[in-house]
Amino acid sequence: MWSFGKLSPRRQAVRADAAEIQSTQQPSVWRMGPATIIGGIFFLLASAIFFYPGDRVPYQANQMAPMDLRSPVAFTVDDPQETQRVRDYIKANTGMVLVPDVAALDRIQSQLLNLPQDVRNAPSVDRLPPEVAARWPRLTPAGLSWLHSVSPPVYLSEVRTFMNWLPNLPLVDQATAAKLSTQQSELVHVARAGTLDHDYWNRREIIPPQSRDATRHTQVREQIVKLGAFPLEMADTLAEYLLQAAPPLYHADAKLQEKMAISSAAGMHANSVEILANQTIVKQGQVITPELRERMVLAQRRYEERVAQEHPWTWLLAHLGQMVVVLLVTLVGVLYVTQMNPALNSAGRGWSLIGLLLVTLFIAKGSVSIGLSNATYLVGIAPVLLTTIILVIAFNQRFALVVSLLQALLVTLALGQSAEFFLTAMAGITVFTFGLKEIRTRSKLIEMGVFAGAALFASVWAIGMGRLAESAWSIGSLAYTDVSLHLESLAHASLWAAGAGIGVGFVTLGILPFIERMFKITTAMTLLELCDLNQPLLKRLSQEAPGTFNHALVVGTLAEAAGNAIGGDGLLCRVGAYYHDIGKLSKPQYFGENQSGGPNRHDKLSPAMSLLIIVGHVKDGMELAREYHLPWIVHQFIGQHHGTTLVEYFYHAARQRQAKAEGVELEDASVSDSEFRYPGPKPQTREAAILMICDGAESIVRSLPEPTPGRIEAVIHKLVMKRLMDNQFAECDLTLRDLGLIEQSLAYTLAGVYHGRVAYPKPLAISQPA
Repeated sequence: MWSFGKLSPRRQAVRADAAEIQSTQQPSVWRMGPATIIGGIFFLLASAIFFYPGDRVPYQANQMAPMDLRSPVAFTVDDPQETQRVRDYIKANTGMVLVPDVAALDRIQSQLLNLPQDVRNAPSVDRLPPEVAARWPRLTPAGLSWLHSVSPPVYLSEVRTFMNWLPNLPLVDQATAAKLSTQQSELVHVARAGTLDHDYWNRREIIPPQSRDATRHTQVREQIVKLGAFPLEMADTLAEYLLQAAPPLYHADAKLQEKMAISSAAGMHANSVEILANQTIVKQGQVITPELRERMVLAQRRYEERVAQEHPWTWLLAHLGQMVVVLLVTLVGVLYVTQMNPALNSAGRGWSLIGLLLVTLFIAKGSVSIGLSNATYLVGIAPVLLTTIILVIAFNQRFALVVSLLQALLVTLALGQSAEFFLTAMAGITVFTFGLKEIRTRSKLIEMGVFAGAALFASVWAIGMGRLAESAWSIGSLAYTDVSLHLESLAHASLWAAGAGIGVGFVTLGILPFIERMFKITTAMTLLELCDLNQPLLKRLSQEAPGTFNHALVVGTLAEAAGNAIGGDGLLCRVGAYYHDIGKLSKPQYFGENQSGGPNRHDKLSPAMSLLIIVGHVKDGMELAREYHLPWIVHQFIGQHHGTTLVEYFYHAARQRQAKAEGVELEDASVSDSEFRYPGPKPQTREAAILMICDGAESIVRSLPEPTPGRIEAVIHKLVMKRLMDNQFAECDLTLRDLGLIEQSLAYTLAGVYHGRVAYPKPLAISQPA
C-alpha cells in the first residue's frame, strides 16, 4: 500500500538543511547570546538614568516668562526681603573670634621653665640680672628663696598645672583690644584647634595689653592662688608678669569670624509668605528672578508631595511607563544590531557601543539636572551628535543613522522634550551621517560641524515659526508680547543648537585617538599618516631592503586602484601594501628583489630550510607590527597576503631532490604540497584579497621579458584563476564581478608602470678641428 505521508531520505535531508540555514539566518532571542545580556544591562542602566531626578521647572533665572506662571498648590515660603535683612544684621553683629597664640604660650612656658636657672646665682632680689628683673618686676625675696629651694620635679609639676590653666586668661594684643572697643556685640567667641567651640567671653572680661589696673592685677592674682599651682609668695610675681611682660595669649581671626557669621546668617529665616493655589508667581513678560524661581521649584515639590500622598500609585505608574518606553527602544536596538551587525553579538565592541550610548545619555540628563535646562538644545543635542560621529567612524552610515535616531529618541524622552527637539536632533544626525563617509583631513570634522550647525539653526527656526503660525490660527490672534517672547526663545534655542553642531566637531577632533582605541578602528587620517614614507618602519625598509620597499610602493599603487575599482577602501589597500612585507627586514638578502646580482644564498640551503626563511617573513612581520604599534587593521594584511598558497619554487625543488634520491619520476616523488604552503589564514576581507592578487601580479609581470598589454592581461587572469581554484577567496566576500574589475584595473595600471620606451639614438661623433 502506498504511503504518501512518508518522506524519502533525500527529501528529509534537504528539509533538515533548510531548517538549519533558516535558524542561522534568523537568530532567536536565545541564540543571540551576548547581545541579549548586553541589551539587558543597557536597559537597566538607561532606566536608572531616566529615574535620575531632574529639574522639573522648565524656566531658568533671568529668563522672561512667556505666560503667567501659577502655583498648582498652596504653600508657604520665607519672605526673602525680611530674611535678607535679618541675615545682614546677624553678619554685622557677630562677635569677634579669638584664637590662642600657640607661639606665645610656648614662649611663656619656656620662660617659666628657665626661671630657676636664671635666678640661681642671684643671692638677693637686688642683684638679679637686668633682663630677669625687667621680666619679673615683683619677684619677692620669699619667691626667690622658694625658687632656690624647690626641686626640679616639683617645679615642673607646678609649671604644667599653671600652663593648663593659662589658656583661660583672655589676654589680647593692642590691635584686638582696639577692635573690641568698636564692635556692637558683647560676646567674644573662642576657637580651639581651629574650630568654634561653645565657649565665649564677655567683652568686659578681655584684658588689654600692658594693663596696670589694680583691679585686673587682683583678679589674676586671686585666680592663680585659687589654682594652687605656685605658692602664695609667687602669686604677685606671676600676675604682674602676665599683665606687664608676657606676650598676648589671643589674637583675632577675621576668617573664622566671617565663616561663623555666614553660618549663623544662613540658618536664620524670617516670617513666611503664603502662596495660594492658582496664584500667579510670575507674570507674563516678567523676568524670573532667583527668588521667584525658588518659589516655582518649591511649588513643584509641594505638588509632587501632594500627588504622592493622594495617589501613591502615580509614582509607580510613571516609572513603569518610562521603563516600558526604554524597554521598547532597547528591543528595537538589539534586534537591529544583531541583524545588521552580527559582529557585535560576540561582546567586544558591543560593550563599547552601550558604554558610548549610556555615557552620552547620562551627560545629557546630568547637564539638565544640574541647572542647564535653559541650554537644552546644547547639552541635549551635542551628546547625540557626538554619538553619531563616533558610530559613523566606527561602523557605517546606515548603522550610525538608525542607532543615533534611537539614541535621540531616548534623550528626547529622558529630558522631557517635545517632537520639535527630536526633529532638530535628526537634522544634525543626517548631516553628520551622510557627510562623514570618510575623514581624510582634520578640517573635514570642522567643516561638517559648521554645516550641521547651520542645519540645526535653520531647523529650530523652521519648526518654531511653524508652531507660531499654528498658534495664531488656533487662537485667532496673538499679542505682540507673545510673538516677541516666542522669537526671543527661538533665537536662544537656535544659537544653542548651532553651537552644539560646531562644538561637537572640535570635541571629536580632540578625542579621535581615544575613539580609535576604544572601538579598535583606524580612520582615514591615521591611514594617511601611515602612508608617510618618513614613518620609522618604512624608512627602515627603504634603507635595509630597497628592493622590497620598491615592490611595496608599486603594489600599493596597484592595490589602491583595484580597491577603488570595486568600491572598496583603496586607501586601506595602499597602507596594507606598504607594510605587508616588513617581515623581510629580518633576512632581506634571502629574497630575490633585494639580491643585486651576487650568488643566491638559497643555493647552499635545502628546500625545507629555504621554505622556513621564506614563510617566516609573515611571522616576523606580525612581530614588527606589534613592536611598532601598527593598528590592528594593518596586521591582517601582513598575515593574510599569502593566505595558504603554495611556495611553488621550493616545492618543485624539493620534489626534484626527493625524486633523485628515490630514483623515481618527478610526478611520483613523495613530497606533500601541504608542507610547502603558507600557514594562513586566507584573506578575510576584500582588501586583503586584493593585496594577495596585486602582490602576485606585480612579481609575475616584473619577470616578463616583454610586458606587453596582452601578456599582462593573460598572466593576471591566469594568476586570479589559480588563486580562485586554490580556494583562497573562500573566506571573504569577493565576487566574480569584483575579480573581473580587479583584473581590468591591474592590467591598466601595470601596463602604465611597465610600458615600453622609445630607444634614444646614439649621439653623433663630434669631429675635432684640424
